[in-house]
Amino acid sequence: MNKVKIAIIILINLILQATLISRLPVYSVYANFSIPILVALSIGFGEYIGSISGLIIGLIEDLIFSPVIGVRALIYFTAGFLIGSSEAGINKKDPRSGMIITGFLTLYYTIVYYIVIFITQGQIDPSYLKGPIFIELVLNVITYFIIFKIFNKIFEFPKFRLR
Repeated sequence: MNKVKIAIIILINLILQATLISRLPVYSVYANFSIPILVALSIGFGEYIGSISGLIIGLIEDLIFSPVIGVRALIYFTAGFLIGSSEAGINKKDPRSGMIITGFLTLYYTIVYYIVIFITQGQIDPSYLKGPIFIELVLNVITYFIIFKIFNKIFEFPKFRLR
């Protein structure tokens, strides 16, 4: 049952990201719902669901938004796997761990994405890394807190992971 809910959440995320969120800037910056959702899924369900969810979200976002196919998929896949497989210091019941991870993942995503775009196209806009990235970071962290509350109501996260 959780797999169906995860698929619906991913679909709703992609629809909202492509239609609503891309039309509502906050100080010329757009929130990225995919990062907080990926963090919540990875922390809650582990590396398998986290990495597969990241790969699916990333590939679809690459097809919709990106000039280079595979960049977001690679970033989200590796992030979902690393977050899901790391259990040291992550408390599933407390949103602070996920909020910190969301902040770091936002920075990681932006830096890696800009490096790949620079390598493939030879140009980037470095002004985004000076100020707007911090607005996006705050938006993503706030979004994670909301998603954390929603996910705790609709999902039953496994208590133990068998390896």
